[in-house]
Amino acid sequence: MNILFIFLFFFIFSFLFSLILSKFFTKKFIYITKKNNFLGKDMNKINKPLVSELGGIPVILSFIISLIFSFLFYIIFSFDIFNIYNLFILFSVFLIIMLIAFLGFIDDTLGWKKGISQFQHFLYPIIFSLPIILLTLFFGKTSFYIPLFGNLYIGVLYSFLLVPIAITATTNAFNLLAGYNGLEAGLGIIIFFTISIFTIFEQNFIILIILACWVGALFGFLHFNKFPSRIFPGDIITLVNGVLAGVCAIILNLEILIAFLIILFIIEFIIKAKYKFKTECFGIISKNGIIKPNPKKGSLIHFVLSKGVFTERKLVYFFYIIQILISVISLVLYFLIFYN
Repeated sequence: MNILFIFLFFFIFSFLFSLILSKFFTKKFIYITKKNNFLGKDMNKINKPLVSELGGIPVILSFIISLIFSFLFYIIFSFDIFNIYNLFILFSVFLIIMLIAFLGFIDDTLGWKKGISQFQHFLYPIIFSLPIILLTLFFGKTSFYIPLFGNLYIGVLYSFLLVPIAITATTNAFNLLAGYNGLEAGLGIIIFFTISIFTIFEQNFIILIILACWVGALFGFLHFNKFPSRIFPGDIITLVNGVLAGVCAIILNLEILIAFLIILFIIEFIIKAKYKFKTECFGIISKNGIIKPNPKKGSLIHFVLSKGVFTERKLVYFFYIIQILISVISLVLYFLIFYN
C-alpha cells in the first residue's frame, strides 16, 4: 500500500478523533467556567459581554487523549513506528508542548495583564527548548537549508543558539497576533494543515500524528470560538501554536519555508518589538460594529484596519484569506524546491 495513502488515513483518523473530543470537552467547559465565574470581557464588542476563559484547557486535554489513543491504535495494528529516532522525537515534542502549555495555564489563571511578565515570556521558552536542543545534538543536526543556496553549516551553534532563539521567537510571536474571535484558532488550523502536507511528503509519521491531533483539537474548539465567541483561547493555545510551529521547522528541516509560512506573526513580532511590546491589537469599536485602528498603532491589525472598513468578523476572515494565500505560496515553493 502506498505510504502516502497510509499517512493520509492515519492523519484523518487522529484529526477526527481529536475534533470530536474537543467539541465535547469545550462545550462542557463553557458550562463549568460560567458556573464558576471564569469569565472575561470581549473587548471587541461595544457592550463588552462576558465570555468564558481558559479555552486552552479542553483543547490541550483533547490533544493529549487523542494522541495517546492514536498511538495505541497504531500499536494494535502493528504499524512499525517506534524506533529510537521516533521515540526521541515523540518524547521531546510532547515534553516541550506540555511545558509551554503549563506556562500558558499559569498566565491564563493569573489573569490578563496580571500573569507572567514579558521578560518571563522570553526566558521560559529558552529554558523549555532544552528537549529540542538535546534532540538536535543527539542526531547531529548542524545545518539548515536555504533555498537556492543549499545547506548552511553552523555546527553546535544550531543547537545552542538557533534552536532556543527559534523556539522563543515563534512562541511569543503567536501570542502577539491575537484578541479577535476565531483568529488564533483559525490561523493555527490553516498553518498546521499546511505543515501537515509538508510532513506527509517528508514521511515523518510522529510529527504528522501530533499535528493531526492538534489541528483536530483546534477545529473542535473553533466551533465555539468563532464570532460571536462563547469561549476565549487564552495563552495555552497561542503559546502551543507558536512552539509547535518552531519545533516543526527544526525537525522537518524546513526552517526558512516555515518562517515564510508564519510571516504574519513575524511581522507582528517586529512591529510590537518596535513599540517595546507595550501595544495591543484591540481597535476602537463603534456602535455599528465597525472597528477603527488605535491611533497609537503598534500592530499589524491596526495597519489593516487603516486600509478599509472592517467589522470583527470581516477582519478575521481577511486574515484567514491572507494566510491561505501564504500557505498556497508555501506549498508551491516546497514542491518547486524539493520536487522540481
